[in-house]
Amino acid sequence: APRTRTRITTACTRCQKRKIRCDALSPACGACQRAGVPCVGGGTSRDYVNELEARIRWLESIVQQHAPDVDLSAGPGRSSGTDGGNPPRDRQTAQQSQQAGDNHSPGKITDQISLISLTSGTDLRFLGPSSGLFFTKFVLAGLGKRLHVDKESATDTTTDNLAIPSDLLVPQPKELPSDIKHARWLSQTYFNVVHLHFPFLHEPTYWETIDKIYDDVEVGVVAEFQVFMVLAIGATILSRRTRVALSPEGYYASAMNIVACAMKMPSVSCVQCTLLLQMYAFNNPTSGLSLWTLHHHGLAMGIELGLHRNVPEGTFTPFESEIRRRIFWSIYTIDRLLSTLMGRPMGVVDEQCDLNPTNMSSAIHLFKLARFNSEIKCVLYCADRQYPPYTAPVITDTESWRVDILNRLRQWRQDIPRHGEASPRHHLNLWCEIKYHELLMLILRPNPQLHNPDKATLRECFSSAMACSELYHRLYMTNMLHYGWMSVHSLFLCVMVMFYCVCTPRGIADEADFDALMRALKVSSDILSAMGEYWPEAKKSRDVLDRVSTATIRRFTQNLNATRNNPTP
Repeated sequence: APRTRTRITTACTRCQKRKIRCDALSPACGACQRAGVPCVGGGTSRDYVNELEARIRWLESIVQQHAPDVDLSAGPGRSSGTDGGNPPRDRQTAQQSQQAGDNHSPGKITDQISLISLTSGTDLRFLGPSSGLFFTKFVLAGLGKRLHVDKESATDTTTDNLAIPSDLLVPQPKELPSDIKHARWLSQTYFNVVHLHFPFLHEPTYWETIDKIYDDVEVGVVAEFQVFMVLAIGATILSRRTRVALSPEGYYASAMNIVACAMKMPSVSCVQCTLLLQMYAFNNPTSGLSLWTLHHHGLAMGIELGLHRNVPEGTFTPFESEIRRRIFWSIYTIDRLLSTLMGRPMGVVDEQCDLNPTNMSSAIHLFKLARFNSEIKCVLYCADRQYPPYTAPVITDTESWRVDILNRLRQWRQDIPRHGEASPRHHLNLWCEIKYHELLMLILRPNPQLHNPDKATLRECFSSAMACSELYHRLYMTNMLHYGWMSVHSLFLCVMVMFYCVCTPRGIADEADFDALMRALKVSSDILSAMGEYWPEAKKSRDVLDRVSTATIRRFTQNLNATRNNPTP
């Protein structure tokens, strides 16, 4: 017998009664539109159904925003045949939104990756788990639900809408300071701050170049470019410390006028120029440079020149060998910093590098820390734990490895080269301590291998976050704080760790010193405000911190009052 086909009624009630063909248009069919009457099907207005569907989608988006851990797919479902006219694009958007909401569940948060648009009109950018992006999203989503964090108030966009003439935004090239003392003053700041972390320049050679330039001796375009870049970086740092405009953008513009000539062919000097551009981008948000692209350009040149490998003795002079070592280990350290901050793959693996570190005590200690960073990335933040058959996993017991690396990090901390308080390098003591606590938090906070840390782990993680905040405060109070992009990221993530450790359901809220926590949050807010003068991201982070802090104070105060009103017998 032929199979009977289910009849689907699409005609509206009016067309059915009149026995005329209905085009089933929404929100009203053509006949009802021409007659100017409501179009009703099955007793329900089509317009009303569409409004209900739109409202449901709107409500689901609010749930995903404020309670991302709620599984919307677990609610009452609907058959695929009753789509209600939901447009395919809307259904696709709803599915994508649902998937985004699912990705924020506690068990998945540390495994996620993100493609985000950093600026309008640009392609999406990849950020992985070690960047802390998803950790931060998870913490803020949980706090918003648990603490009833106030929404961000609407900001005045009047200033943003002002039309600024484009020629006012282009920095004009600036000549070298007329007095060599001023050039030395700016340059010395670079060597007192940046050079101690990344010693890829040879300081005595640089001072000789300065003397030659002011004696009207030809030094070559590469040396001239390096001088302008050092002045630009030094002027950036000093402008913030002295609160006096020293025109770093002008020196940078002068350097960019000759950058093409300075970087014609791959060479050791060319890699140094690339590193100087990276140092400027680390310190100045107006550079317009892509740190990631610039770094990998320098890394590619360094590998092409063989900087990552030991070479037979006598191939280079002792001076050349030392400079090559400094350059490579600076590149290596930047690679580990960027790959961790952005959650992206490392540019060169340790097995391919056999070059010994430099002999500079402070720099070599930071280079050792970069090796620890590399190990942590490979063990805890590896994208695929299914090892290929031609490699054997070195780490089979993650917990034993974690205990071991924490002990090695503590030993590294004990061996930090100490500089006296009168030394211009004294800030390095505090900076090394900050880097130590950053790696501790990278290990102890939720990650792809440790989704739910126990209370002891949270206690140690919280202690590191508090210590990190205090160290930044000491640098800030002594006017030695480096207002760089990495510091903004580091301090804000440190605050997120504090909130997570205290407010997670199995956290240490019952142990935390409320007054000490509030002081740390106030200090962090003040520092982010200061950073916000130069980095817009810091100001946004400060605003988030202040709203969450207010909600935290409200919750702790309520709990304290409840305890006082209902004392334990």
